Amino acid sequence: MYLVFVCPKCGALRYAKAGQKNALCFGCGYKVPIDSTKIRILFKTKDREKAMEVVQGYKMKLGKHQSKL
Repeated sequence: MYLVFVCPKCGALRYAKAGQKNALCFGCGYKVPIDSTKIRILFKTKDREKAMEVVQGYKMKLGKHQSKL
């Protein structure tokens, strides 16, 4: 199972395998604890490729919203 989540420090999107203890945020370098009580999980999937697609989709969506500002 893969989890797509938001970094609690900078808001960057990331995915990681469920069961991992931590994941490094590529946005700010924060060592994110993979704990559903400490992070906002946006999506769960069994497929790694689907997790990557979801992260890319959110990034594209965020990019479009930021360009309108």
